[in-house]
Amino acid sequence: MTIMNTRNAYFDNAKFILIFLVVFGHTISPYRTSNDQVLSLYHFIFIFHMPVFILLAGYFSKNFRKKGYYKKILTKVLVPYLIFQTIYTFYYNAIYDDQSFDLQYFVPRWAMWFLLSLMFWKLMLPIFARWPMWLGMSISLGLGLGVGYVNLEGFEKVLSISRMLVFFPFFLLGYYLSQIKNPFKKLLNPKGRSISAAVLLLTLIGSYYFLQDTVYTDMLYGTNTYNNHGEFFIRAGQYAISILVSFAFMALIPSKPLMFTDIGQRSLYVYLLHGFILKWFFTTEYAKGLHTSWDFILLTIIAVLVTLLTGSKLVDYGLVAFKLLVKFMIPKNSLTKLSMAFKRTLP
Repeated sequence: MTIMNTRNAYFDNAKFILIFLVVFGHTISPYRTSNDQVLSLYHFIFIFHMPVFILLAGYFSKNFRKKGYYKKILTKVLVPYLIFQTIYTFYYNAIYDDQSFDLQYFVPRWAMWFLLSLMFWKLMLPIFARWPMWLGMSISLGLGLGVGYVNLEGFEKVLSISRMLVFFPFFLLGYYLSQIKNPFKKLLNPKGRSISAAVLLLTLIGSYYFLQDTVYTDMLYGTNTYNNHGEFFIRAGQYAISILVSFAFMALIPSKPLMFTDIGQRSLYVYLLHGFILKWFFTTEYAKGLHTSWDFILLTIIAVLVTLLTGSKLVDYGLVAFKLLVKFMIPKNSLTKLSMAFKRTLP
């Protein structure tokens, strides 16, 4: 096996485990307040799963100087966001009889915040990449910490700006790590894995003893506004813990191809599609009656099945066909002109 294939398997394995944790977290979310253990596990997952997911997105955004970078942002991020934001709005109106959802593009639906934020992160990267790591990270952390003081009604919803700024340091850190040869290599040894396993275990135990309150949920989401200055320091500590646990997580990732490695390559498909299944499932009377420990095992199985289904090659073929249809419908030169407009506006 070549070094390149091994490296790709390592990152694809990480992305598979992370996207499963995304699906699993969303699967147990409606039940998290009914059980202290479930709430603790939920908070434990949110300490690191999106930070690492976003860090890897930054790691693979290192080619921003290549031709076509802005066009790819439009075709691979903005267009999917607009399409799925539209589809989810109509879908919500179809499955929720007691609510009405307006079609709007500046307030992301549910998990769509990640796509919208990803677009802005990629647009911000060429600016921050000009600076040395210490300066870029300091400014990004300052933005993430400072946005908690903005107390305007609905502010956190518009463009999901709070989450965008809170999680941007992880994206930028991923980019800076991409400038280092094999940045995770020193972790992939018995000593590194042992220490990392201990870090994760201690974090899980700590979540059980210290995060058994729903007040921490919005903090981990990156959507909370500070009620006092102490929450500023809580977010600062959250950054430190999340970065530490993120590296510990990456130390435990297998480097060799496994049976689920390919699904890691299709993690974005899982992210975009799993909501259709879960949102429908939560409306059923059966889902509303789940509350026992055995039901938690069932929810875990459902999360596994949803991940495998939405990450399958069959779905891949369907989405490829859909992308070809969209490409056929959009005028050939429109995206090129729009990407040129981005390029003229940004460095």
